[in-house]
Amino acid sequence: MRIYKLTFHWVVFAVLCISCRKEAFDDYYSRPDDLESPIYTRLEEEGRFSHFRRLIEKAGYMQTLNQAGYWTLFAPNDDAVHRFLQEHNYATVEEVPDAVAEQIVRYALVYNAFQTNRIADYQSNLGWQEGMGFRRRTAYYDGFRKEKVKINGTEREIIVGASNRNNVTVNFGTPYYVDGDNNNKYVTYFHEKYRQFNSLSADDYSFFHPSISTSNFHFMGGSVAKADIIAENGVIHEVDVVTLPRPSLDQYLRENEEYSFFRDSVLNQFFVTYEYSPTASKTYEYRTGQVAEVYIKVYDPLLAFSPNNENFLKEEDNDGQRDGYSMFIPTNDVIVPWIRNVFLEHYKTLNRVPKGVLADFVNTMLWQSAVWPSQFSTKTNLHEEPARFTKADIIDKQIVSNGFFYGTNKIQESDLFNTVYRHVILDPEYSLMLMLLEREHKRLVINPGTKFTLFLFSNSLLNRLGYSYNERLNEWSWIDRNGNTMGHGQTQTRLARLLYSHIIETPNDELANINNTQGFIQTGDRALPGEFIKWKNGNIYAAGNERLQEPVRIIGTAKFGNNGRVYYVDNLLEFSNETAGEAMARIAAENPNVSRFWEYVSKSPLYVANDRVITGVAGGSLYTLLMPNNEAVQQAIDDGVLPPDPATGDIVGKFQIESFIRYHILTNVNVAPDGNQDILSAVTLAKNVDDESLTVNVSNAVGNLRFVDRKGRTVSTVYTPDLYLSDRIVLHELNGYLNYNN
Repeated sequence: MRIYKLTFHWVVFAVLCISCRKEAFDDYYSRPDDLESPIYTRLEEEGRFSHFRRLIEKAGYMQTLNQAGYWTLFAPNDDAVHRFLQEHNYATVEEVPDAVAEQIVRYALVYNAFQTNRIADYQSNLGWQEGMGFRRRTAYYDGFRKEKVKINGTEREIIVGASNRNNVTVNFGTPYYVDGDNNNKYVTYFHEKYRQFNSLSADDYSFFHPSISTSNFHFMGGSVAKADIIAENGVIHEVDVVTLPRPSLDQYLRENEEYSFFRDSVLNQFFVTYEYSPTASKTYEYRTGQVAEVYIKVYDPLLAFSPNNENFLKEEDNDGQRDGYSMFIPTNDVIVPWIRNVFLEHYKTLNRVPKGVLADFVNTMLWQSAVWPSQFSTKTNLHEEPARFTKADIIDKQIVSNGFFYGTNKIQESDLFNTVYRHVILDPEYSLMLMLLEREHKRLVINPGTKFTLFLFSNSLLNRLGYSYNERLNEWSWIDRNGNTMGHGQTQTRLARLLYSHIIETPNDELANINNTQGFIQTGDRALPGEFIKWKNGNIYAAGNERLQEPVRIIGTAKFGNNGRVYYVDNLLEFSNETAGEAMARIAAENPNVSRFWEYVSKSPLYVANDRVITGVAGGSLYTLLMPNNEAVQQAIDDGVLPPDPATGDIVGKFQIESFIRYHILTNVNVAPDGNQDILSAVTLAKNVDDESLTVNVSNAVGNLRFVDRKGRTVSTVYTPDLYLSDRIVLHELNGYLNYNN
């Protein structure tokens, strides 16, 4: 009996111990009394969301929002839902279809919890970037839709999904579709912190929503009535608007016929393909239980971005929080006549326009950034052009799920199609010149702030002169006059030099009357001068043309762009391979007034007779050779600066001759009496006892080029509009000599 009593007491004791431990366990791990309720319950506690709670129930999200998670919910209050019901002719919430309720709820639901202290910040890979966020990824995505499209010329009804990348290779996989990325749509808001950090104004947002009232926190055309309602599984921001999922840029274009020409005749015809995706097909089967071949609508990688890509660039996982895309698309009544009158000036149909040119055209309308109205003049497209519109030019403005859409009443005034460049890019007969320009000098000639004259050489002219381009091999070649063939590298280098002589900066339209006047001008631009050319009554010469006695002539009439004019020519402006010695000998033969200076040069140790070069003067570099005339040479002899005998064997005399010649050779510069005041002094080949280069001062007025030597004496060139030219060399007769002694 005692054993039973003892056993009983031990059992009672054990039960008490276990009971105490369970109470302690429950007390430690139980839900804290001060913890807020889950989102759905929290909405009920707030008391202003009865309609929206019913929408949550119809959408099947009640359990999701009453469980663990980490959400931001932009919850419309009862007044907002009531207005929505009236606007869509629903008598009660019960009439809202479940599918619509699901759209509303999922589009209001943002991944991760963001209170107002972080809602305007960007979650970068390196941490928070303050004031850089104005968008967030939602739980809503479209999925797949049936669409009638042409595949390999045959119209078919297929299941279509959207690309979720900008058609760039992702981890060596499919470049346009990444499995597991549902292409979730974004919501856009406008917080005061974001506005201030980005120097925006309230007008930037009200431009899209003119009737909106002032607020520090706007959301999708409405305002946040109460922020930071904390719940167990996230945060709630009460909003005064119900928002259905916004379309993407691609979807907005599809829905609006006023942009149908751009959409159908340009974008879809040339830059959209439908690619079968086994991965997307499996996803479709998983979601619907149906087996089907799914095709992804793919935009060409030549475009700045894919308008159906709901993500941003994906350079970082969350970069869609800080930026989106922008499109400025003209309406049909604007784009159709422009295409006909401008774009197709030299083409019969768009099918004949090179795809690269078409892509350039489309990219004038695409911005890889969200362009607020106050940023039209600062943010640039792929061609580095601002949006050349005023607010009055915008007739349709939409904040869509992946950016901003602007419908316009004019074409973007692109430098490609408004400057002199338009006459090259839009004419198939000049496609080879276009290729050369795009390789090196495109940025130069499309600058609307600088005036240019272009001499346009055609494909047929290049072919006639022995130049050819192999598209398959992407290689140039040239057969010269003697039948020698030059390979790709040498030919491309030669053509690059030739091209630069056909581009001339003419700020005062200096070549306007080229058929009736005479003169000379330096090619290229002022920052990087090219070679001099000259003209006389319609005959134009570079150094090579002069030697060959084959001038360039204008054919047809000039055409214009907003930064200058173009002339069509019947020949190339050729450069010369003449050495400095050959050039000086030629000029001395043409002009006996400089024959004595040439005699000193030809008999000096500086002249290498076998190669006909002057020591120190490198072929292909810029020089100005100053040739004192016979009277000036005699004066130098009389002054004791030169010995009387050009072939003297005297050491001092030889030194005098070499120093005299070197001091009349200006390096790294072509100088002519064109009024260019940028050159104030020039370095010569002469040096002092400390091996420092000697200089001469330059005074350049139109028709009056003067030099000041080390003694302060001024010497002028003998002016002639018929400039002496050679291989990147300009030669002048001087009416005096420059003294290298000080």
